[in-house]
Amino acid sequence: MRSPQGYATIVGPGENKEFDTFTCFHCQQIVTVKPLMDPADLGGLCKVCYRLICPRCVGQSCNPWERQMEIMEAKERAQRSYGL
Repeated sequence: MRSPQGYATIVGPGENKEFDTFTCFHCQQIVTVKPLMDPADLGGLCKVCYRLICPRCVGQSCNPWERQMEIMEAKERAQRSYGL
């Protein structure tokens, strides 16, 4: 992967670990990227939204996190308007 989206540093007693990372666009899982790793081994590219996704989301329908949150917020607004 040429340009990962993030960087993680894990500091612990006796050793520090550093990783390049990306966040799955569908479920927000953080995936660590090993040097020169093929994106297909990391999960995949969603053909609908053209974003990187984790192995767990490969093969499922395109349901980005933002859309999931918008649906949940709309449900809550509707319930409040009904007095629930």
